[in-house]
Amino acid sequence: MVNRCQMKKRMLFQLFFFLSLFFFIVSCGNCFEGHGNPASSSGFLTREQIMEIQEKLVWETNDEYQSLGSVRAKKGGVLRSASPSFPPTLRTIGKNSSTTFNSMIEGLCYESLLDLDPLTLKYVPNLARRWAIAEDKRTFFFEIDSRARWSDGKPVIASDVVCTWDLLVDPAIESPFSNDFWGKYERPFGVASNVIMIRSKELNWRAFLSAGISLVILPSHILDGIKGKDYLEKFQNVMIPGSGPYIYESSRVNEEIVFRRRADWWQADFPKQRGYYNFDKLDFIFIQDENLIKERFKKGDLDWLYVNVAREWNQDFVPSNMPQLSKGWIQKIKVYTHNPMGVSGIAFNLRVPPFNDKRVRRAIAHLFNREKLMNKLFYNEYEFTDSMYPNSPYENPENPKTRFDPDKAAELLEEAGWLQKDRDYEGWLIKDGKRFQANLNCTSPSTERVLTVLQEDLRDLGIDLSIKMVTWATELKEVGERNFGISYRAYGGVLFPNPESMLHSKFANVPNSGNLFGFKNPVVDEICERYPLMFDVKDRIKAVKDVDKI
Repeated sequence: MVNRCQMKKRMLFQLFFFLSLFFFIVSCGNCFEGHGNPASSSGFLTREQIMEIQEKLVWETNDEYQSLGSVRAKKGGVLRSASPSFPPTLRTIGKNSSTTFNSMIEGLCYESLLDLDPLTLKYVPNLARRWAIAEDKRTFFFEIDSRARWSDGKPVIASDVVCTWDLLVDPAIESPFSNDFWGKYERPFGVASNVIMIRSKELNWRAFLSAGISLVILPSHILDGIKGKDYLEKFQNVMIPGSGPYIYESSRVNEEIVFRRRADWWQADFPKQRGYYNFDKLDFIFIQDENLIKERFKKGDLDWLYVNVAREWNQDFVPSNMPQLSKGWIQKIKVYTHNPMGVSGIAFNLRVPPFNDKRVRRAIAHLFNREKLMNKLFYNEYEFTDSMYPNSPYENPENPKTRFDPDKAAELLEEAGWLQKDRDYEGWLIKDGKRFQANLNCTSPSTERVLTVLQEDLRDLGIDLSIKMVTWATELKEVGERNFGISYRAYGGVLFPNPESMLHSKFANVPNSGNLFGFKNPVVDEICERYPLMFDVKDRIKAVKDVDKI
C-alpha cells in the first residue's frame, strides 16, 4: 500500500572484464600480502599458466539490456516507511546479517561484478564491464569498469574483490556457510589493477553465477588490515562506504536508519538504470507498536505500508474506515508476480527431544489448522503450500498434502509413546515422568494470532505450548545458539535454490548456520554433493524436487 509514490527496489549485481597480453601483479596493501607470486601458494596457477589461459579467452559483455523502469519516474523526495523490528546489525556480512532487510540495504549501497536481466536471465555488466570463462569452466576473469567509484571517490579495483573474499572466509565473522561457500574458491588474484581472476576449486555449474552475482564487493581501502572479529564490532551499527546508488547517512538504534541517494553515483546516467533509485532519501523508521505504525501511515507520516495481515487488508484498509482511500490520497495495490514464493511455518530443532522423533513432528503438523486460519483469519487470501519451493519449477507436485487431522495426530503421538491416557492432573501428556512442554517465541502481534490457534489445538491433545513475545534480535540469538525447540520461521523464494546451505548434515551442529533444524539425511547429502556438477537445468530441477520430497 503506497501514498502517491511506490518505491522501486532492485538488487544490483553486475560484472566486467579485461584481456591483457601482459601479466601484472598488483600490490595493494595487505589484501595481496603473500601472493606476489601465484605459484607460491598451493592451488594457484603459475604466471605461465595464467598467460596461456588469457590467450584463449573469449570476452563477453551485454549492451542489450533495457531498463524496466518507467520513463515518467521523477527524481526527488523522501520515502518514509516503518517496521516493528530494528535489524540486529547493519553489516551485510557475518553473524546475524542474513535478514531480508540486510539483503535489501545491501542492494541499495553495494554492487556485485555482474547483474542479471530479470526477463532473460542473461548476464549484464555492473562493476565489471566484461567477463570471460576459461575452457576449464572454473577459472573466471572480470574487467572492472574504469568508471566505477566508491562513494568516497576512490576507484573500484581488483584488491577490493580480494579483501571481500578474505572477509567472507574468515571464521571470526561467525558465518559458517559463508566460510564454507567462499572457501570453495581459490583466493581471487589481481591480474592487473582492474582485472580480477576468480577460480573455483571444483567444477560447479553455479561457480560463475556466484562469483559474478553473489559476491557483493566491499572497499579494500576500508577493510585492509581489519580482521573478522574487529569487523563485527566496528561495523555493527554503521555501514562501510559502497559503490551503489545510495549511501548510509545515519542511524539511531531501534529508532531510524537513513539512506541518501548519491548524486555522483557512477552508474546514475546509464540507460539500464532509467527509472530506478528515484528518491533522494530513504527513511526507515522503527516502531514496535504495529497499530501505531498504521496510525502514522493514515496521518501521512509514512509513505508506504506493506500489509501482510489479511484481516487488515479486508477490514481496516477499506474506504469506510479510511476516507483517504476514497479520496485517492492512499492507493491500495495488490501486486502479482512470477517470483518464486517464500515459505513460513514451524521449524523443529531435531537435536532435542521430543522433536527428534519424526512422529511427533508429523503430529504437530497435523495440528496446524491452516483451514481454520484461512477461513477465520486470512479471508481466504492465502493458498496451501506443500513444498519448500512453491511457485517454482523445483516444487515436487507429489508431496503429501498435510492437513488438519487431530485423530491422525493422536495416533502418531501414541506411536511415539505419548499416550492420551497418560495425562497429569492438569491434563498434559506425560512420558517417562516428563510433561510434553514446548516454548515458542513470537516477534509480532500479527504472528501471535496465528500461533494462538496452534496453541489451542495442541492443548486439546495435551501438549503445553508457551508463547513468548521477544525482539527479533533475541529470536535470532536463541536460534543461532540452537537454544530452542520450535521456532516460527519464514524464508524468501529464490531463483536458484541451493539446498546445501539449509539441509546438508555438515552444518547440522554448527551454530549460526543455515541448517538451524539440525537436519541430517544421507540421501540429501548425496544430492547436495552431486548438485554442483549438474550443468543441465533439467537435472537440477529433478534433484531439488527429490530433496523437496524428502
